Amino acid sequence: MNDCAQSASGIEAERDELRAEVERLRRRLAKVEGTAAAALGTESKRMEQDLLAQQAVLWAFLDNTPALMFVKDLEGRFVLVNEEYTKFAGRSSAELLGHPGSSVLAAADVPRMDAADRRALTEGRMQFAATLTVPDGSRRTFMTVKFPIRDERGEVFGVGTVAIDMSREQEAEQARAALQETIIAAQEATIRELTIPLLPIADHVVAMPLVGTINERRAQQILDALLEGITRHQATVAILDVTGIRIVDTHVAQALVHAAQAAKLLGAEVVLTGMSPAIARTLVDLGADLQGIVTLGTLQSGIAWAIRGRR
Repeated sequence: MNDCAQSASGIEAERDELRAEVERLRRRLAKVEGTAAAALGTESKRMEQDLLAQQAVLWAFLDNTPALMFVKDLEGRFVLVNEEYTKFAGRSSAELLGHPGSSVLAAADVPRMDAADRRALTEGRMQFAATLTVPDGSRRTFMTVKFPIRDERGEVFGVGTVAIDMSREQEAEQARAALQETIIAAQEATIRELTIPLLPIADHVVAMPLVGTINERRAQQILDALLEGITRHQATVAILDVTGIRIVDTHVAQALVHAAQAAKLLGAEVVLTGMSPAIARTLVDLGADLQGIVTLGTLQSGIAWAIRGRR
């Protein structure tokens, strides 16, 4: 009996030790699980904070860019719009999200933009200029980029659009071009005045000293300037001084003849001065008809003749 009692007592002691060990293991496991849960919770919280920070940065860029930015799903409904687009559309994001993009565009522009969306979905990123009727009724040109948007599995679920209004730049460029044309025209007028000066000598008497080479274009400018000067000054005598012309060809001869004929039609008489022997021979050889044109040797004599005639 004593042996049996001792044996039972030993077994019970071993059971107690096993129970104690199991309890220690249970407490250790609980501690490990708690530590792991705390670590996971901290990591999850950190990841969530990082995600929120990234979203904040993204929206900061979206809502502070001057470009129109929006995303539509495969059915053409808005799933994202930035603040600039809400200003453009004149609606809040709540009024736009879930509604078709065609609700913002003019009816005539819808087919073209829908076709561009489909091309972007099938062909990938595309860039083009689009002139659209905007909600205020005006026409504006946008530099537009469209591209497919994919999920984490790489499947396309929408099309994104970035559009920059280029109208102001175009208007500024057109204004610069117009100003440049005005400046060029003013420069040409100044050059014409310098190269084809028309001088009022006395009442109803004008003089035009001709210098340099006369080509077809300059001959027309001389004729225009002479006729305009005769009309403006109500001239009855127009003196053409050819002292500064060294070469006389067909253009010069025709210019002189046409000037005399046109001046007569306006009631003015043409006086040709500064004629050298070489120029005279050339005019004769060319068969220029100078009938009705008074010819004198110098500009001074021509002015004196005109003033005497006026008196």
